[in-house]
Amino acid sequence: MNDNVNFYCYSLKLFHFLSAFGEKCYVSKINSVSNTRYWLFKKSERLDKIIALYNKVKHTI
Repeated sequence: MNDNVNFYCYSLKLFHFLSAFGEKCYVSKINSVSNTRYWLFKKSERLDKIIALYNKVKHTI
């Protein structure tokens, strides 16, 4: 996988936030070292804007 086009999401809250805005992950896996789930999203300008919004409001939700 090309990491220049992927956004690795390790936060369940962020995953749900992105999903609420209609973003779809295309891979969901478990990290073999930490045994935690992560999701891969395709990077895009829209995704960047949603993540910026999340970073603005994350302490209020």
